[in-house]
Amino acid sequence: MNTLMPTFDLNLIRTLVTLYETRSVTQAAERMDITQPSVSHALARLRILFSDPLFTRTAKGLVPTPLCDHLYPALRDALTTIEGTLVSSRSFDPLTSNRRFTLALSDIGTMYFIPPLLKRLQAKASGIEVDVIQPTADLSHLLLTGKVDFAIGNMPELVSQTRSKKLFEERYVCLVARNHPDIQERMTKAQFARARHVMVTSSSSGHALIDQVCAEQGIVRRVVARIPQFTALPNLIAGSDLVVVLPSRVASVFVRQAPLKTVPLALPIPMFEVRIHWQSRHESQAGFQWMLRTITDTIGSL
Repeated sequence: MNTLMPTFDLNLIRTLVTLYETRSVTQAAERMDITQPSVSHALARLRILFSDPLFTRTAKGLVPTPLCDHLYPALRDALTTIEGTLVSSRSFDPLTSNRRFTLALSDIGTMYFIPPLLKRLQAKASGIEVDVIQPTADLSHLLLTGKVDFAIGNMPELVSQTRSKKLFEERYVCLVARNHPDIQERMTKAQFARARHVMVTSSSSGHALIDQVCAEQGIVRRVVARIPQFTALPNLIAGSDLVVVLPSRVASVFVRQAPLKTVPLALPIPMFEVRIHWQSRHESQAGFQWMLRTITDTIGSL
């Protein structure tokens, strides 16, 4: 391996790591912001240096060789250390930075977290921009590749794949019209069972957990409407006999917007954690650390 060192530069490490993570010359070129021929040329150099094809082409993309599988963890960690050292050596000034951060949040997370975050950024770092996207099935990959900086929400599937920090614990409540004809300050299981329910079908709604608890209690919800997002709920629930189960903090926002009220659930639905997730390869960057603290401080103050 010593014979590799005179010609083995950082860009070659970056190319191999990026190809391994994207399994595509096209996607690697886009992520590295270089041309496809440049990626192909770097791969050719890598193959000569290691005397191994490193990747084979298939209909589903590039497949790493056993040697490439062996090299990737060490080269990824080395690249993370080197890039982190280079970035951290440059000072980060939030007052002058124009960096853009991408956050993955549900619509209720956006409604609850983003307004106070933007208010804090306006006061302390007015040049910083925030892009918000909906969580998708490939969120872990988006975090790994740096296309998403932070993911916030109840995302237990990410805990084993990312670094994360608990922001708070949350509970479910029922949201109903303030003048609901059947439900006053509390709700019985019988009232819950006969109520006309609205179900939010997004993955962040917790509807699967709610249905699981209902099944354990022998209750079948009477769902009369299914909607994809939470933001339509205030107008939908106000002045009606409809019921919706949702996180308490979001319900409290809706209560301030419309003639609504919350009542405790009559079912033993467990509390859940809201966490912020990120990839460790990015956390040595001063700007990244600053934004992580800003987000956690903002949410902690709510």
